Amino acid sequence: MYVPASHRFGHKKTTAVLFTLGALLFTLVVACGGVPKNTLPPRLTEVKRLAAEGSYWFERGCFARAERYFDQALEASRLVDNLEEMVRAYNNLGAVALVQDHYVEAGEHLQKALEFNSLLNSAREEAFTLGNLGSLAFKAGRYQEAEELWEKALVVAKKNPQKSGFAMHLNNLAMLRRKQGRLEEAESLLKRALARAESNGYRPTMANSRMQLGLVAVAQGDFARAEKQLNRALEIDRAAENTIGIAQDLEQIGRLRQQQQLWEKAFLDLDRAIRLYGALGKMEKVNQLYELLEINKAQGEVPESLEPYEGLLVPPDEFWVSPLCK
Repeated sequence: MYVPASHRFGHKKTTAVLFTLGALLFTLVVACGGVPKNTLPPRLTEVKRLAAEGSYWFERGCFARAERYFDQALEASRLVDNLEEMVRAYNNLGAVALVQDHYVEAGEHLQKALEFNSLLNSAREEAFTLGNLGSLAFKAGRYQEAEELWEKALVVAKKNPQKSGFAMHLNNLAMLRRKQGRLEEAESLLKRALARAESNGYRPTMANSRMQLGLVAVAQGDFARAEKQLNRALEIDRAAENTIGIAQDLEQIGRLRQQQQLWEKAFLDLDRAIRLYGALGKMEKVNQLYELLEINKAQGEVPESLEPYEGLLVPPDEFWVSPLCK
């Protein structure tokens, strides 16, 4: 989540970014010192500035640029031997690697975060790292391990007075419960997560909770309730300028429209979603949305042609930069 300049060096902030699986959250830590900016030593001020810049670009899907800032934040934290900022930088680098499917690299960074946190002994940082390790296990198909890590992250997060990241861990566990068909449990977890996120005013987590509640409603056959929740998630993500979240919400709304056989409405949402994913360079999602548009064309004759989307199917080269990242 973007941290406004007026807040970057005030209260502690925790940033999480929606991944395109539709529910999985990665914990991105941009926690700022609990003292005013002008009382911080210059080098520590620079560490926090670099971390905040990395957070800004991460949320917008500009992962290469975010990684550069987090690398710089790590090096700057080493110069002042600030253990807390080193742990956060490693966790952030792990999140960047994770969202790009660089599993080995993600694991290395996150293990480093745990290693240094064993000296720091921060429940807050441990919970964040355990949450990301759970996401890594989930993406690798190790669902039982993911569940254990997220549950452990919840327990550790409770030890922190602010319970930082608590709602995100609840959302991830709810996603797993939904995939297991345990819909009532998933809904209960999501309502707890939403209440927590709303009390903190943290919009990306609020949007994720709403989106997942919509998916639970879809699984329960309550399309009216699903539509309400998904549209609310979209409103929140737009207000937060969460590009990935917006694409995710539009995709799920388009899928819902297809289930309702509202082909023209589905096309409008899927068209916007695939173009956003293309602008973010999310090729796996572009291909999935292209298949949905094929179905839409066959069933509803919209779009008239798939030709406008064929250019999006070409993987970007190594020098490609998202227009959203310039």
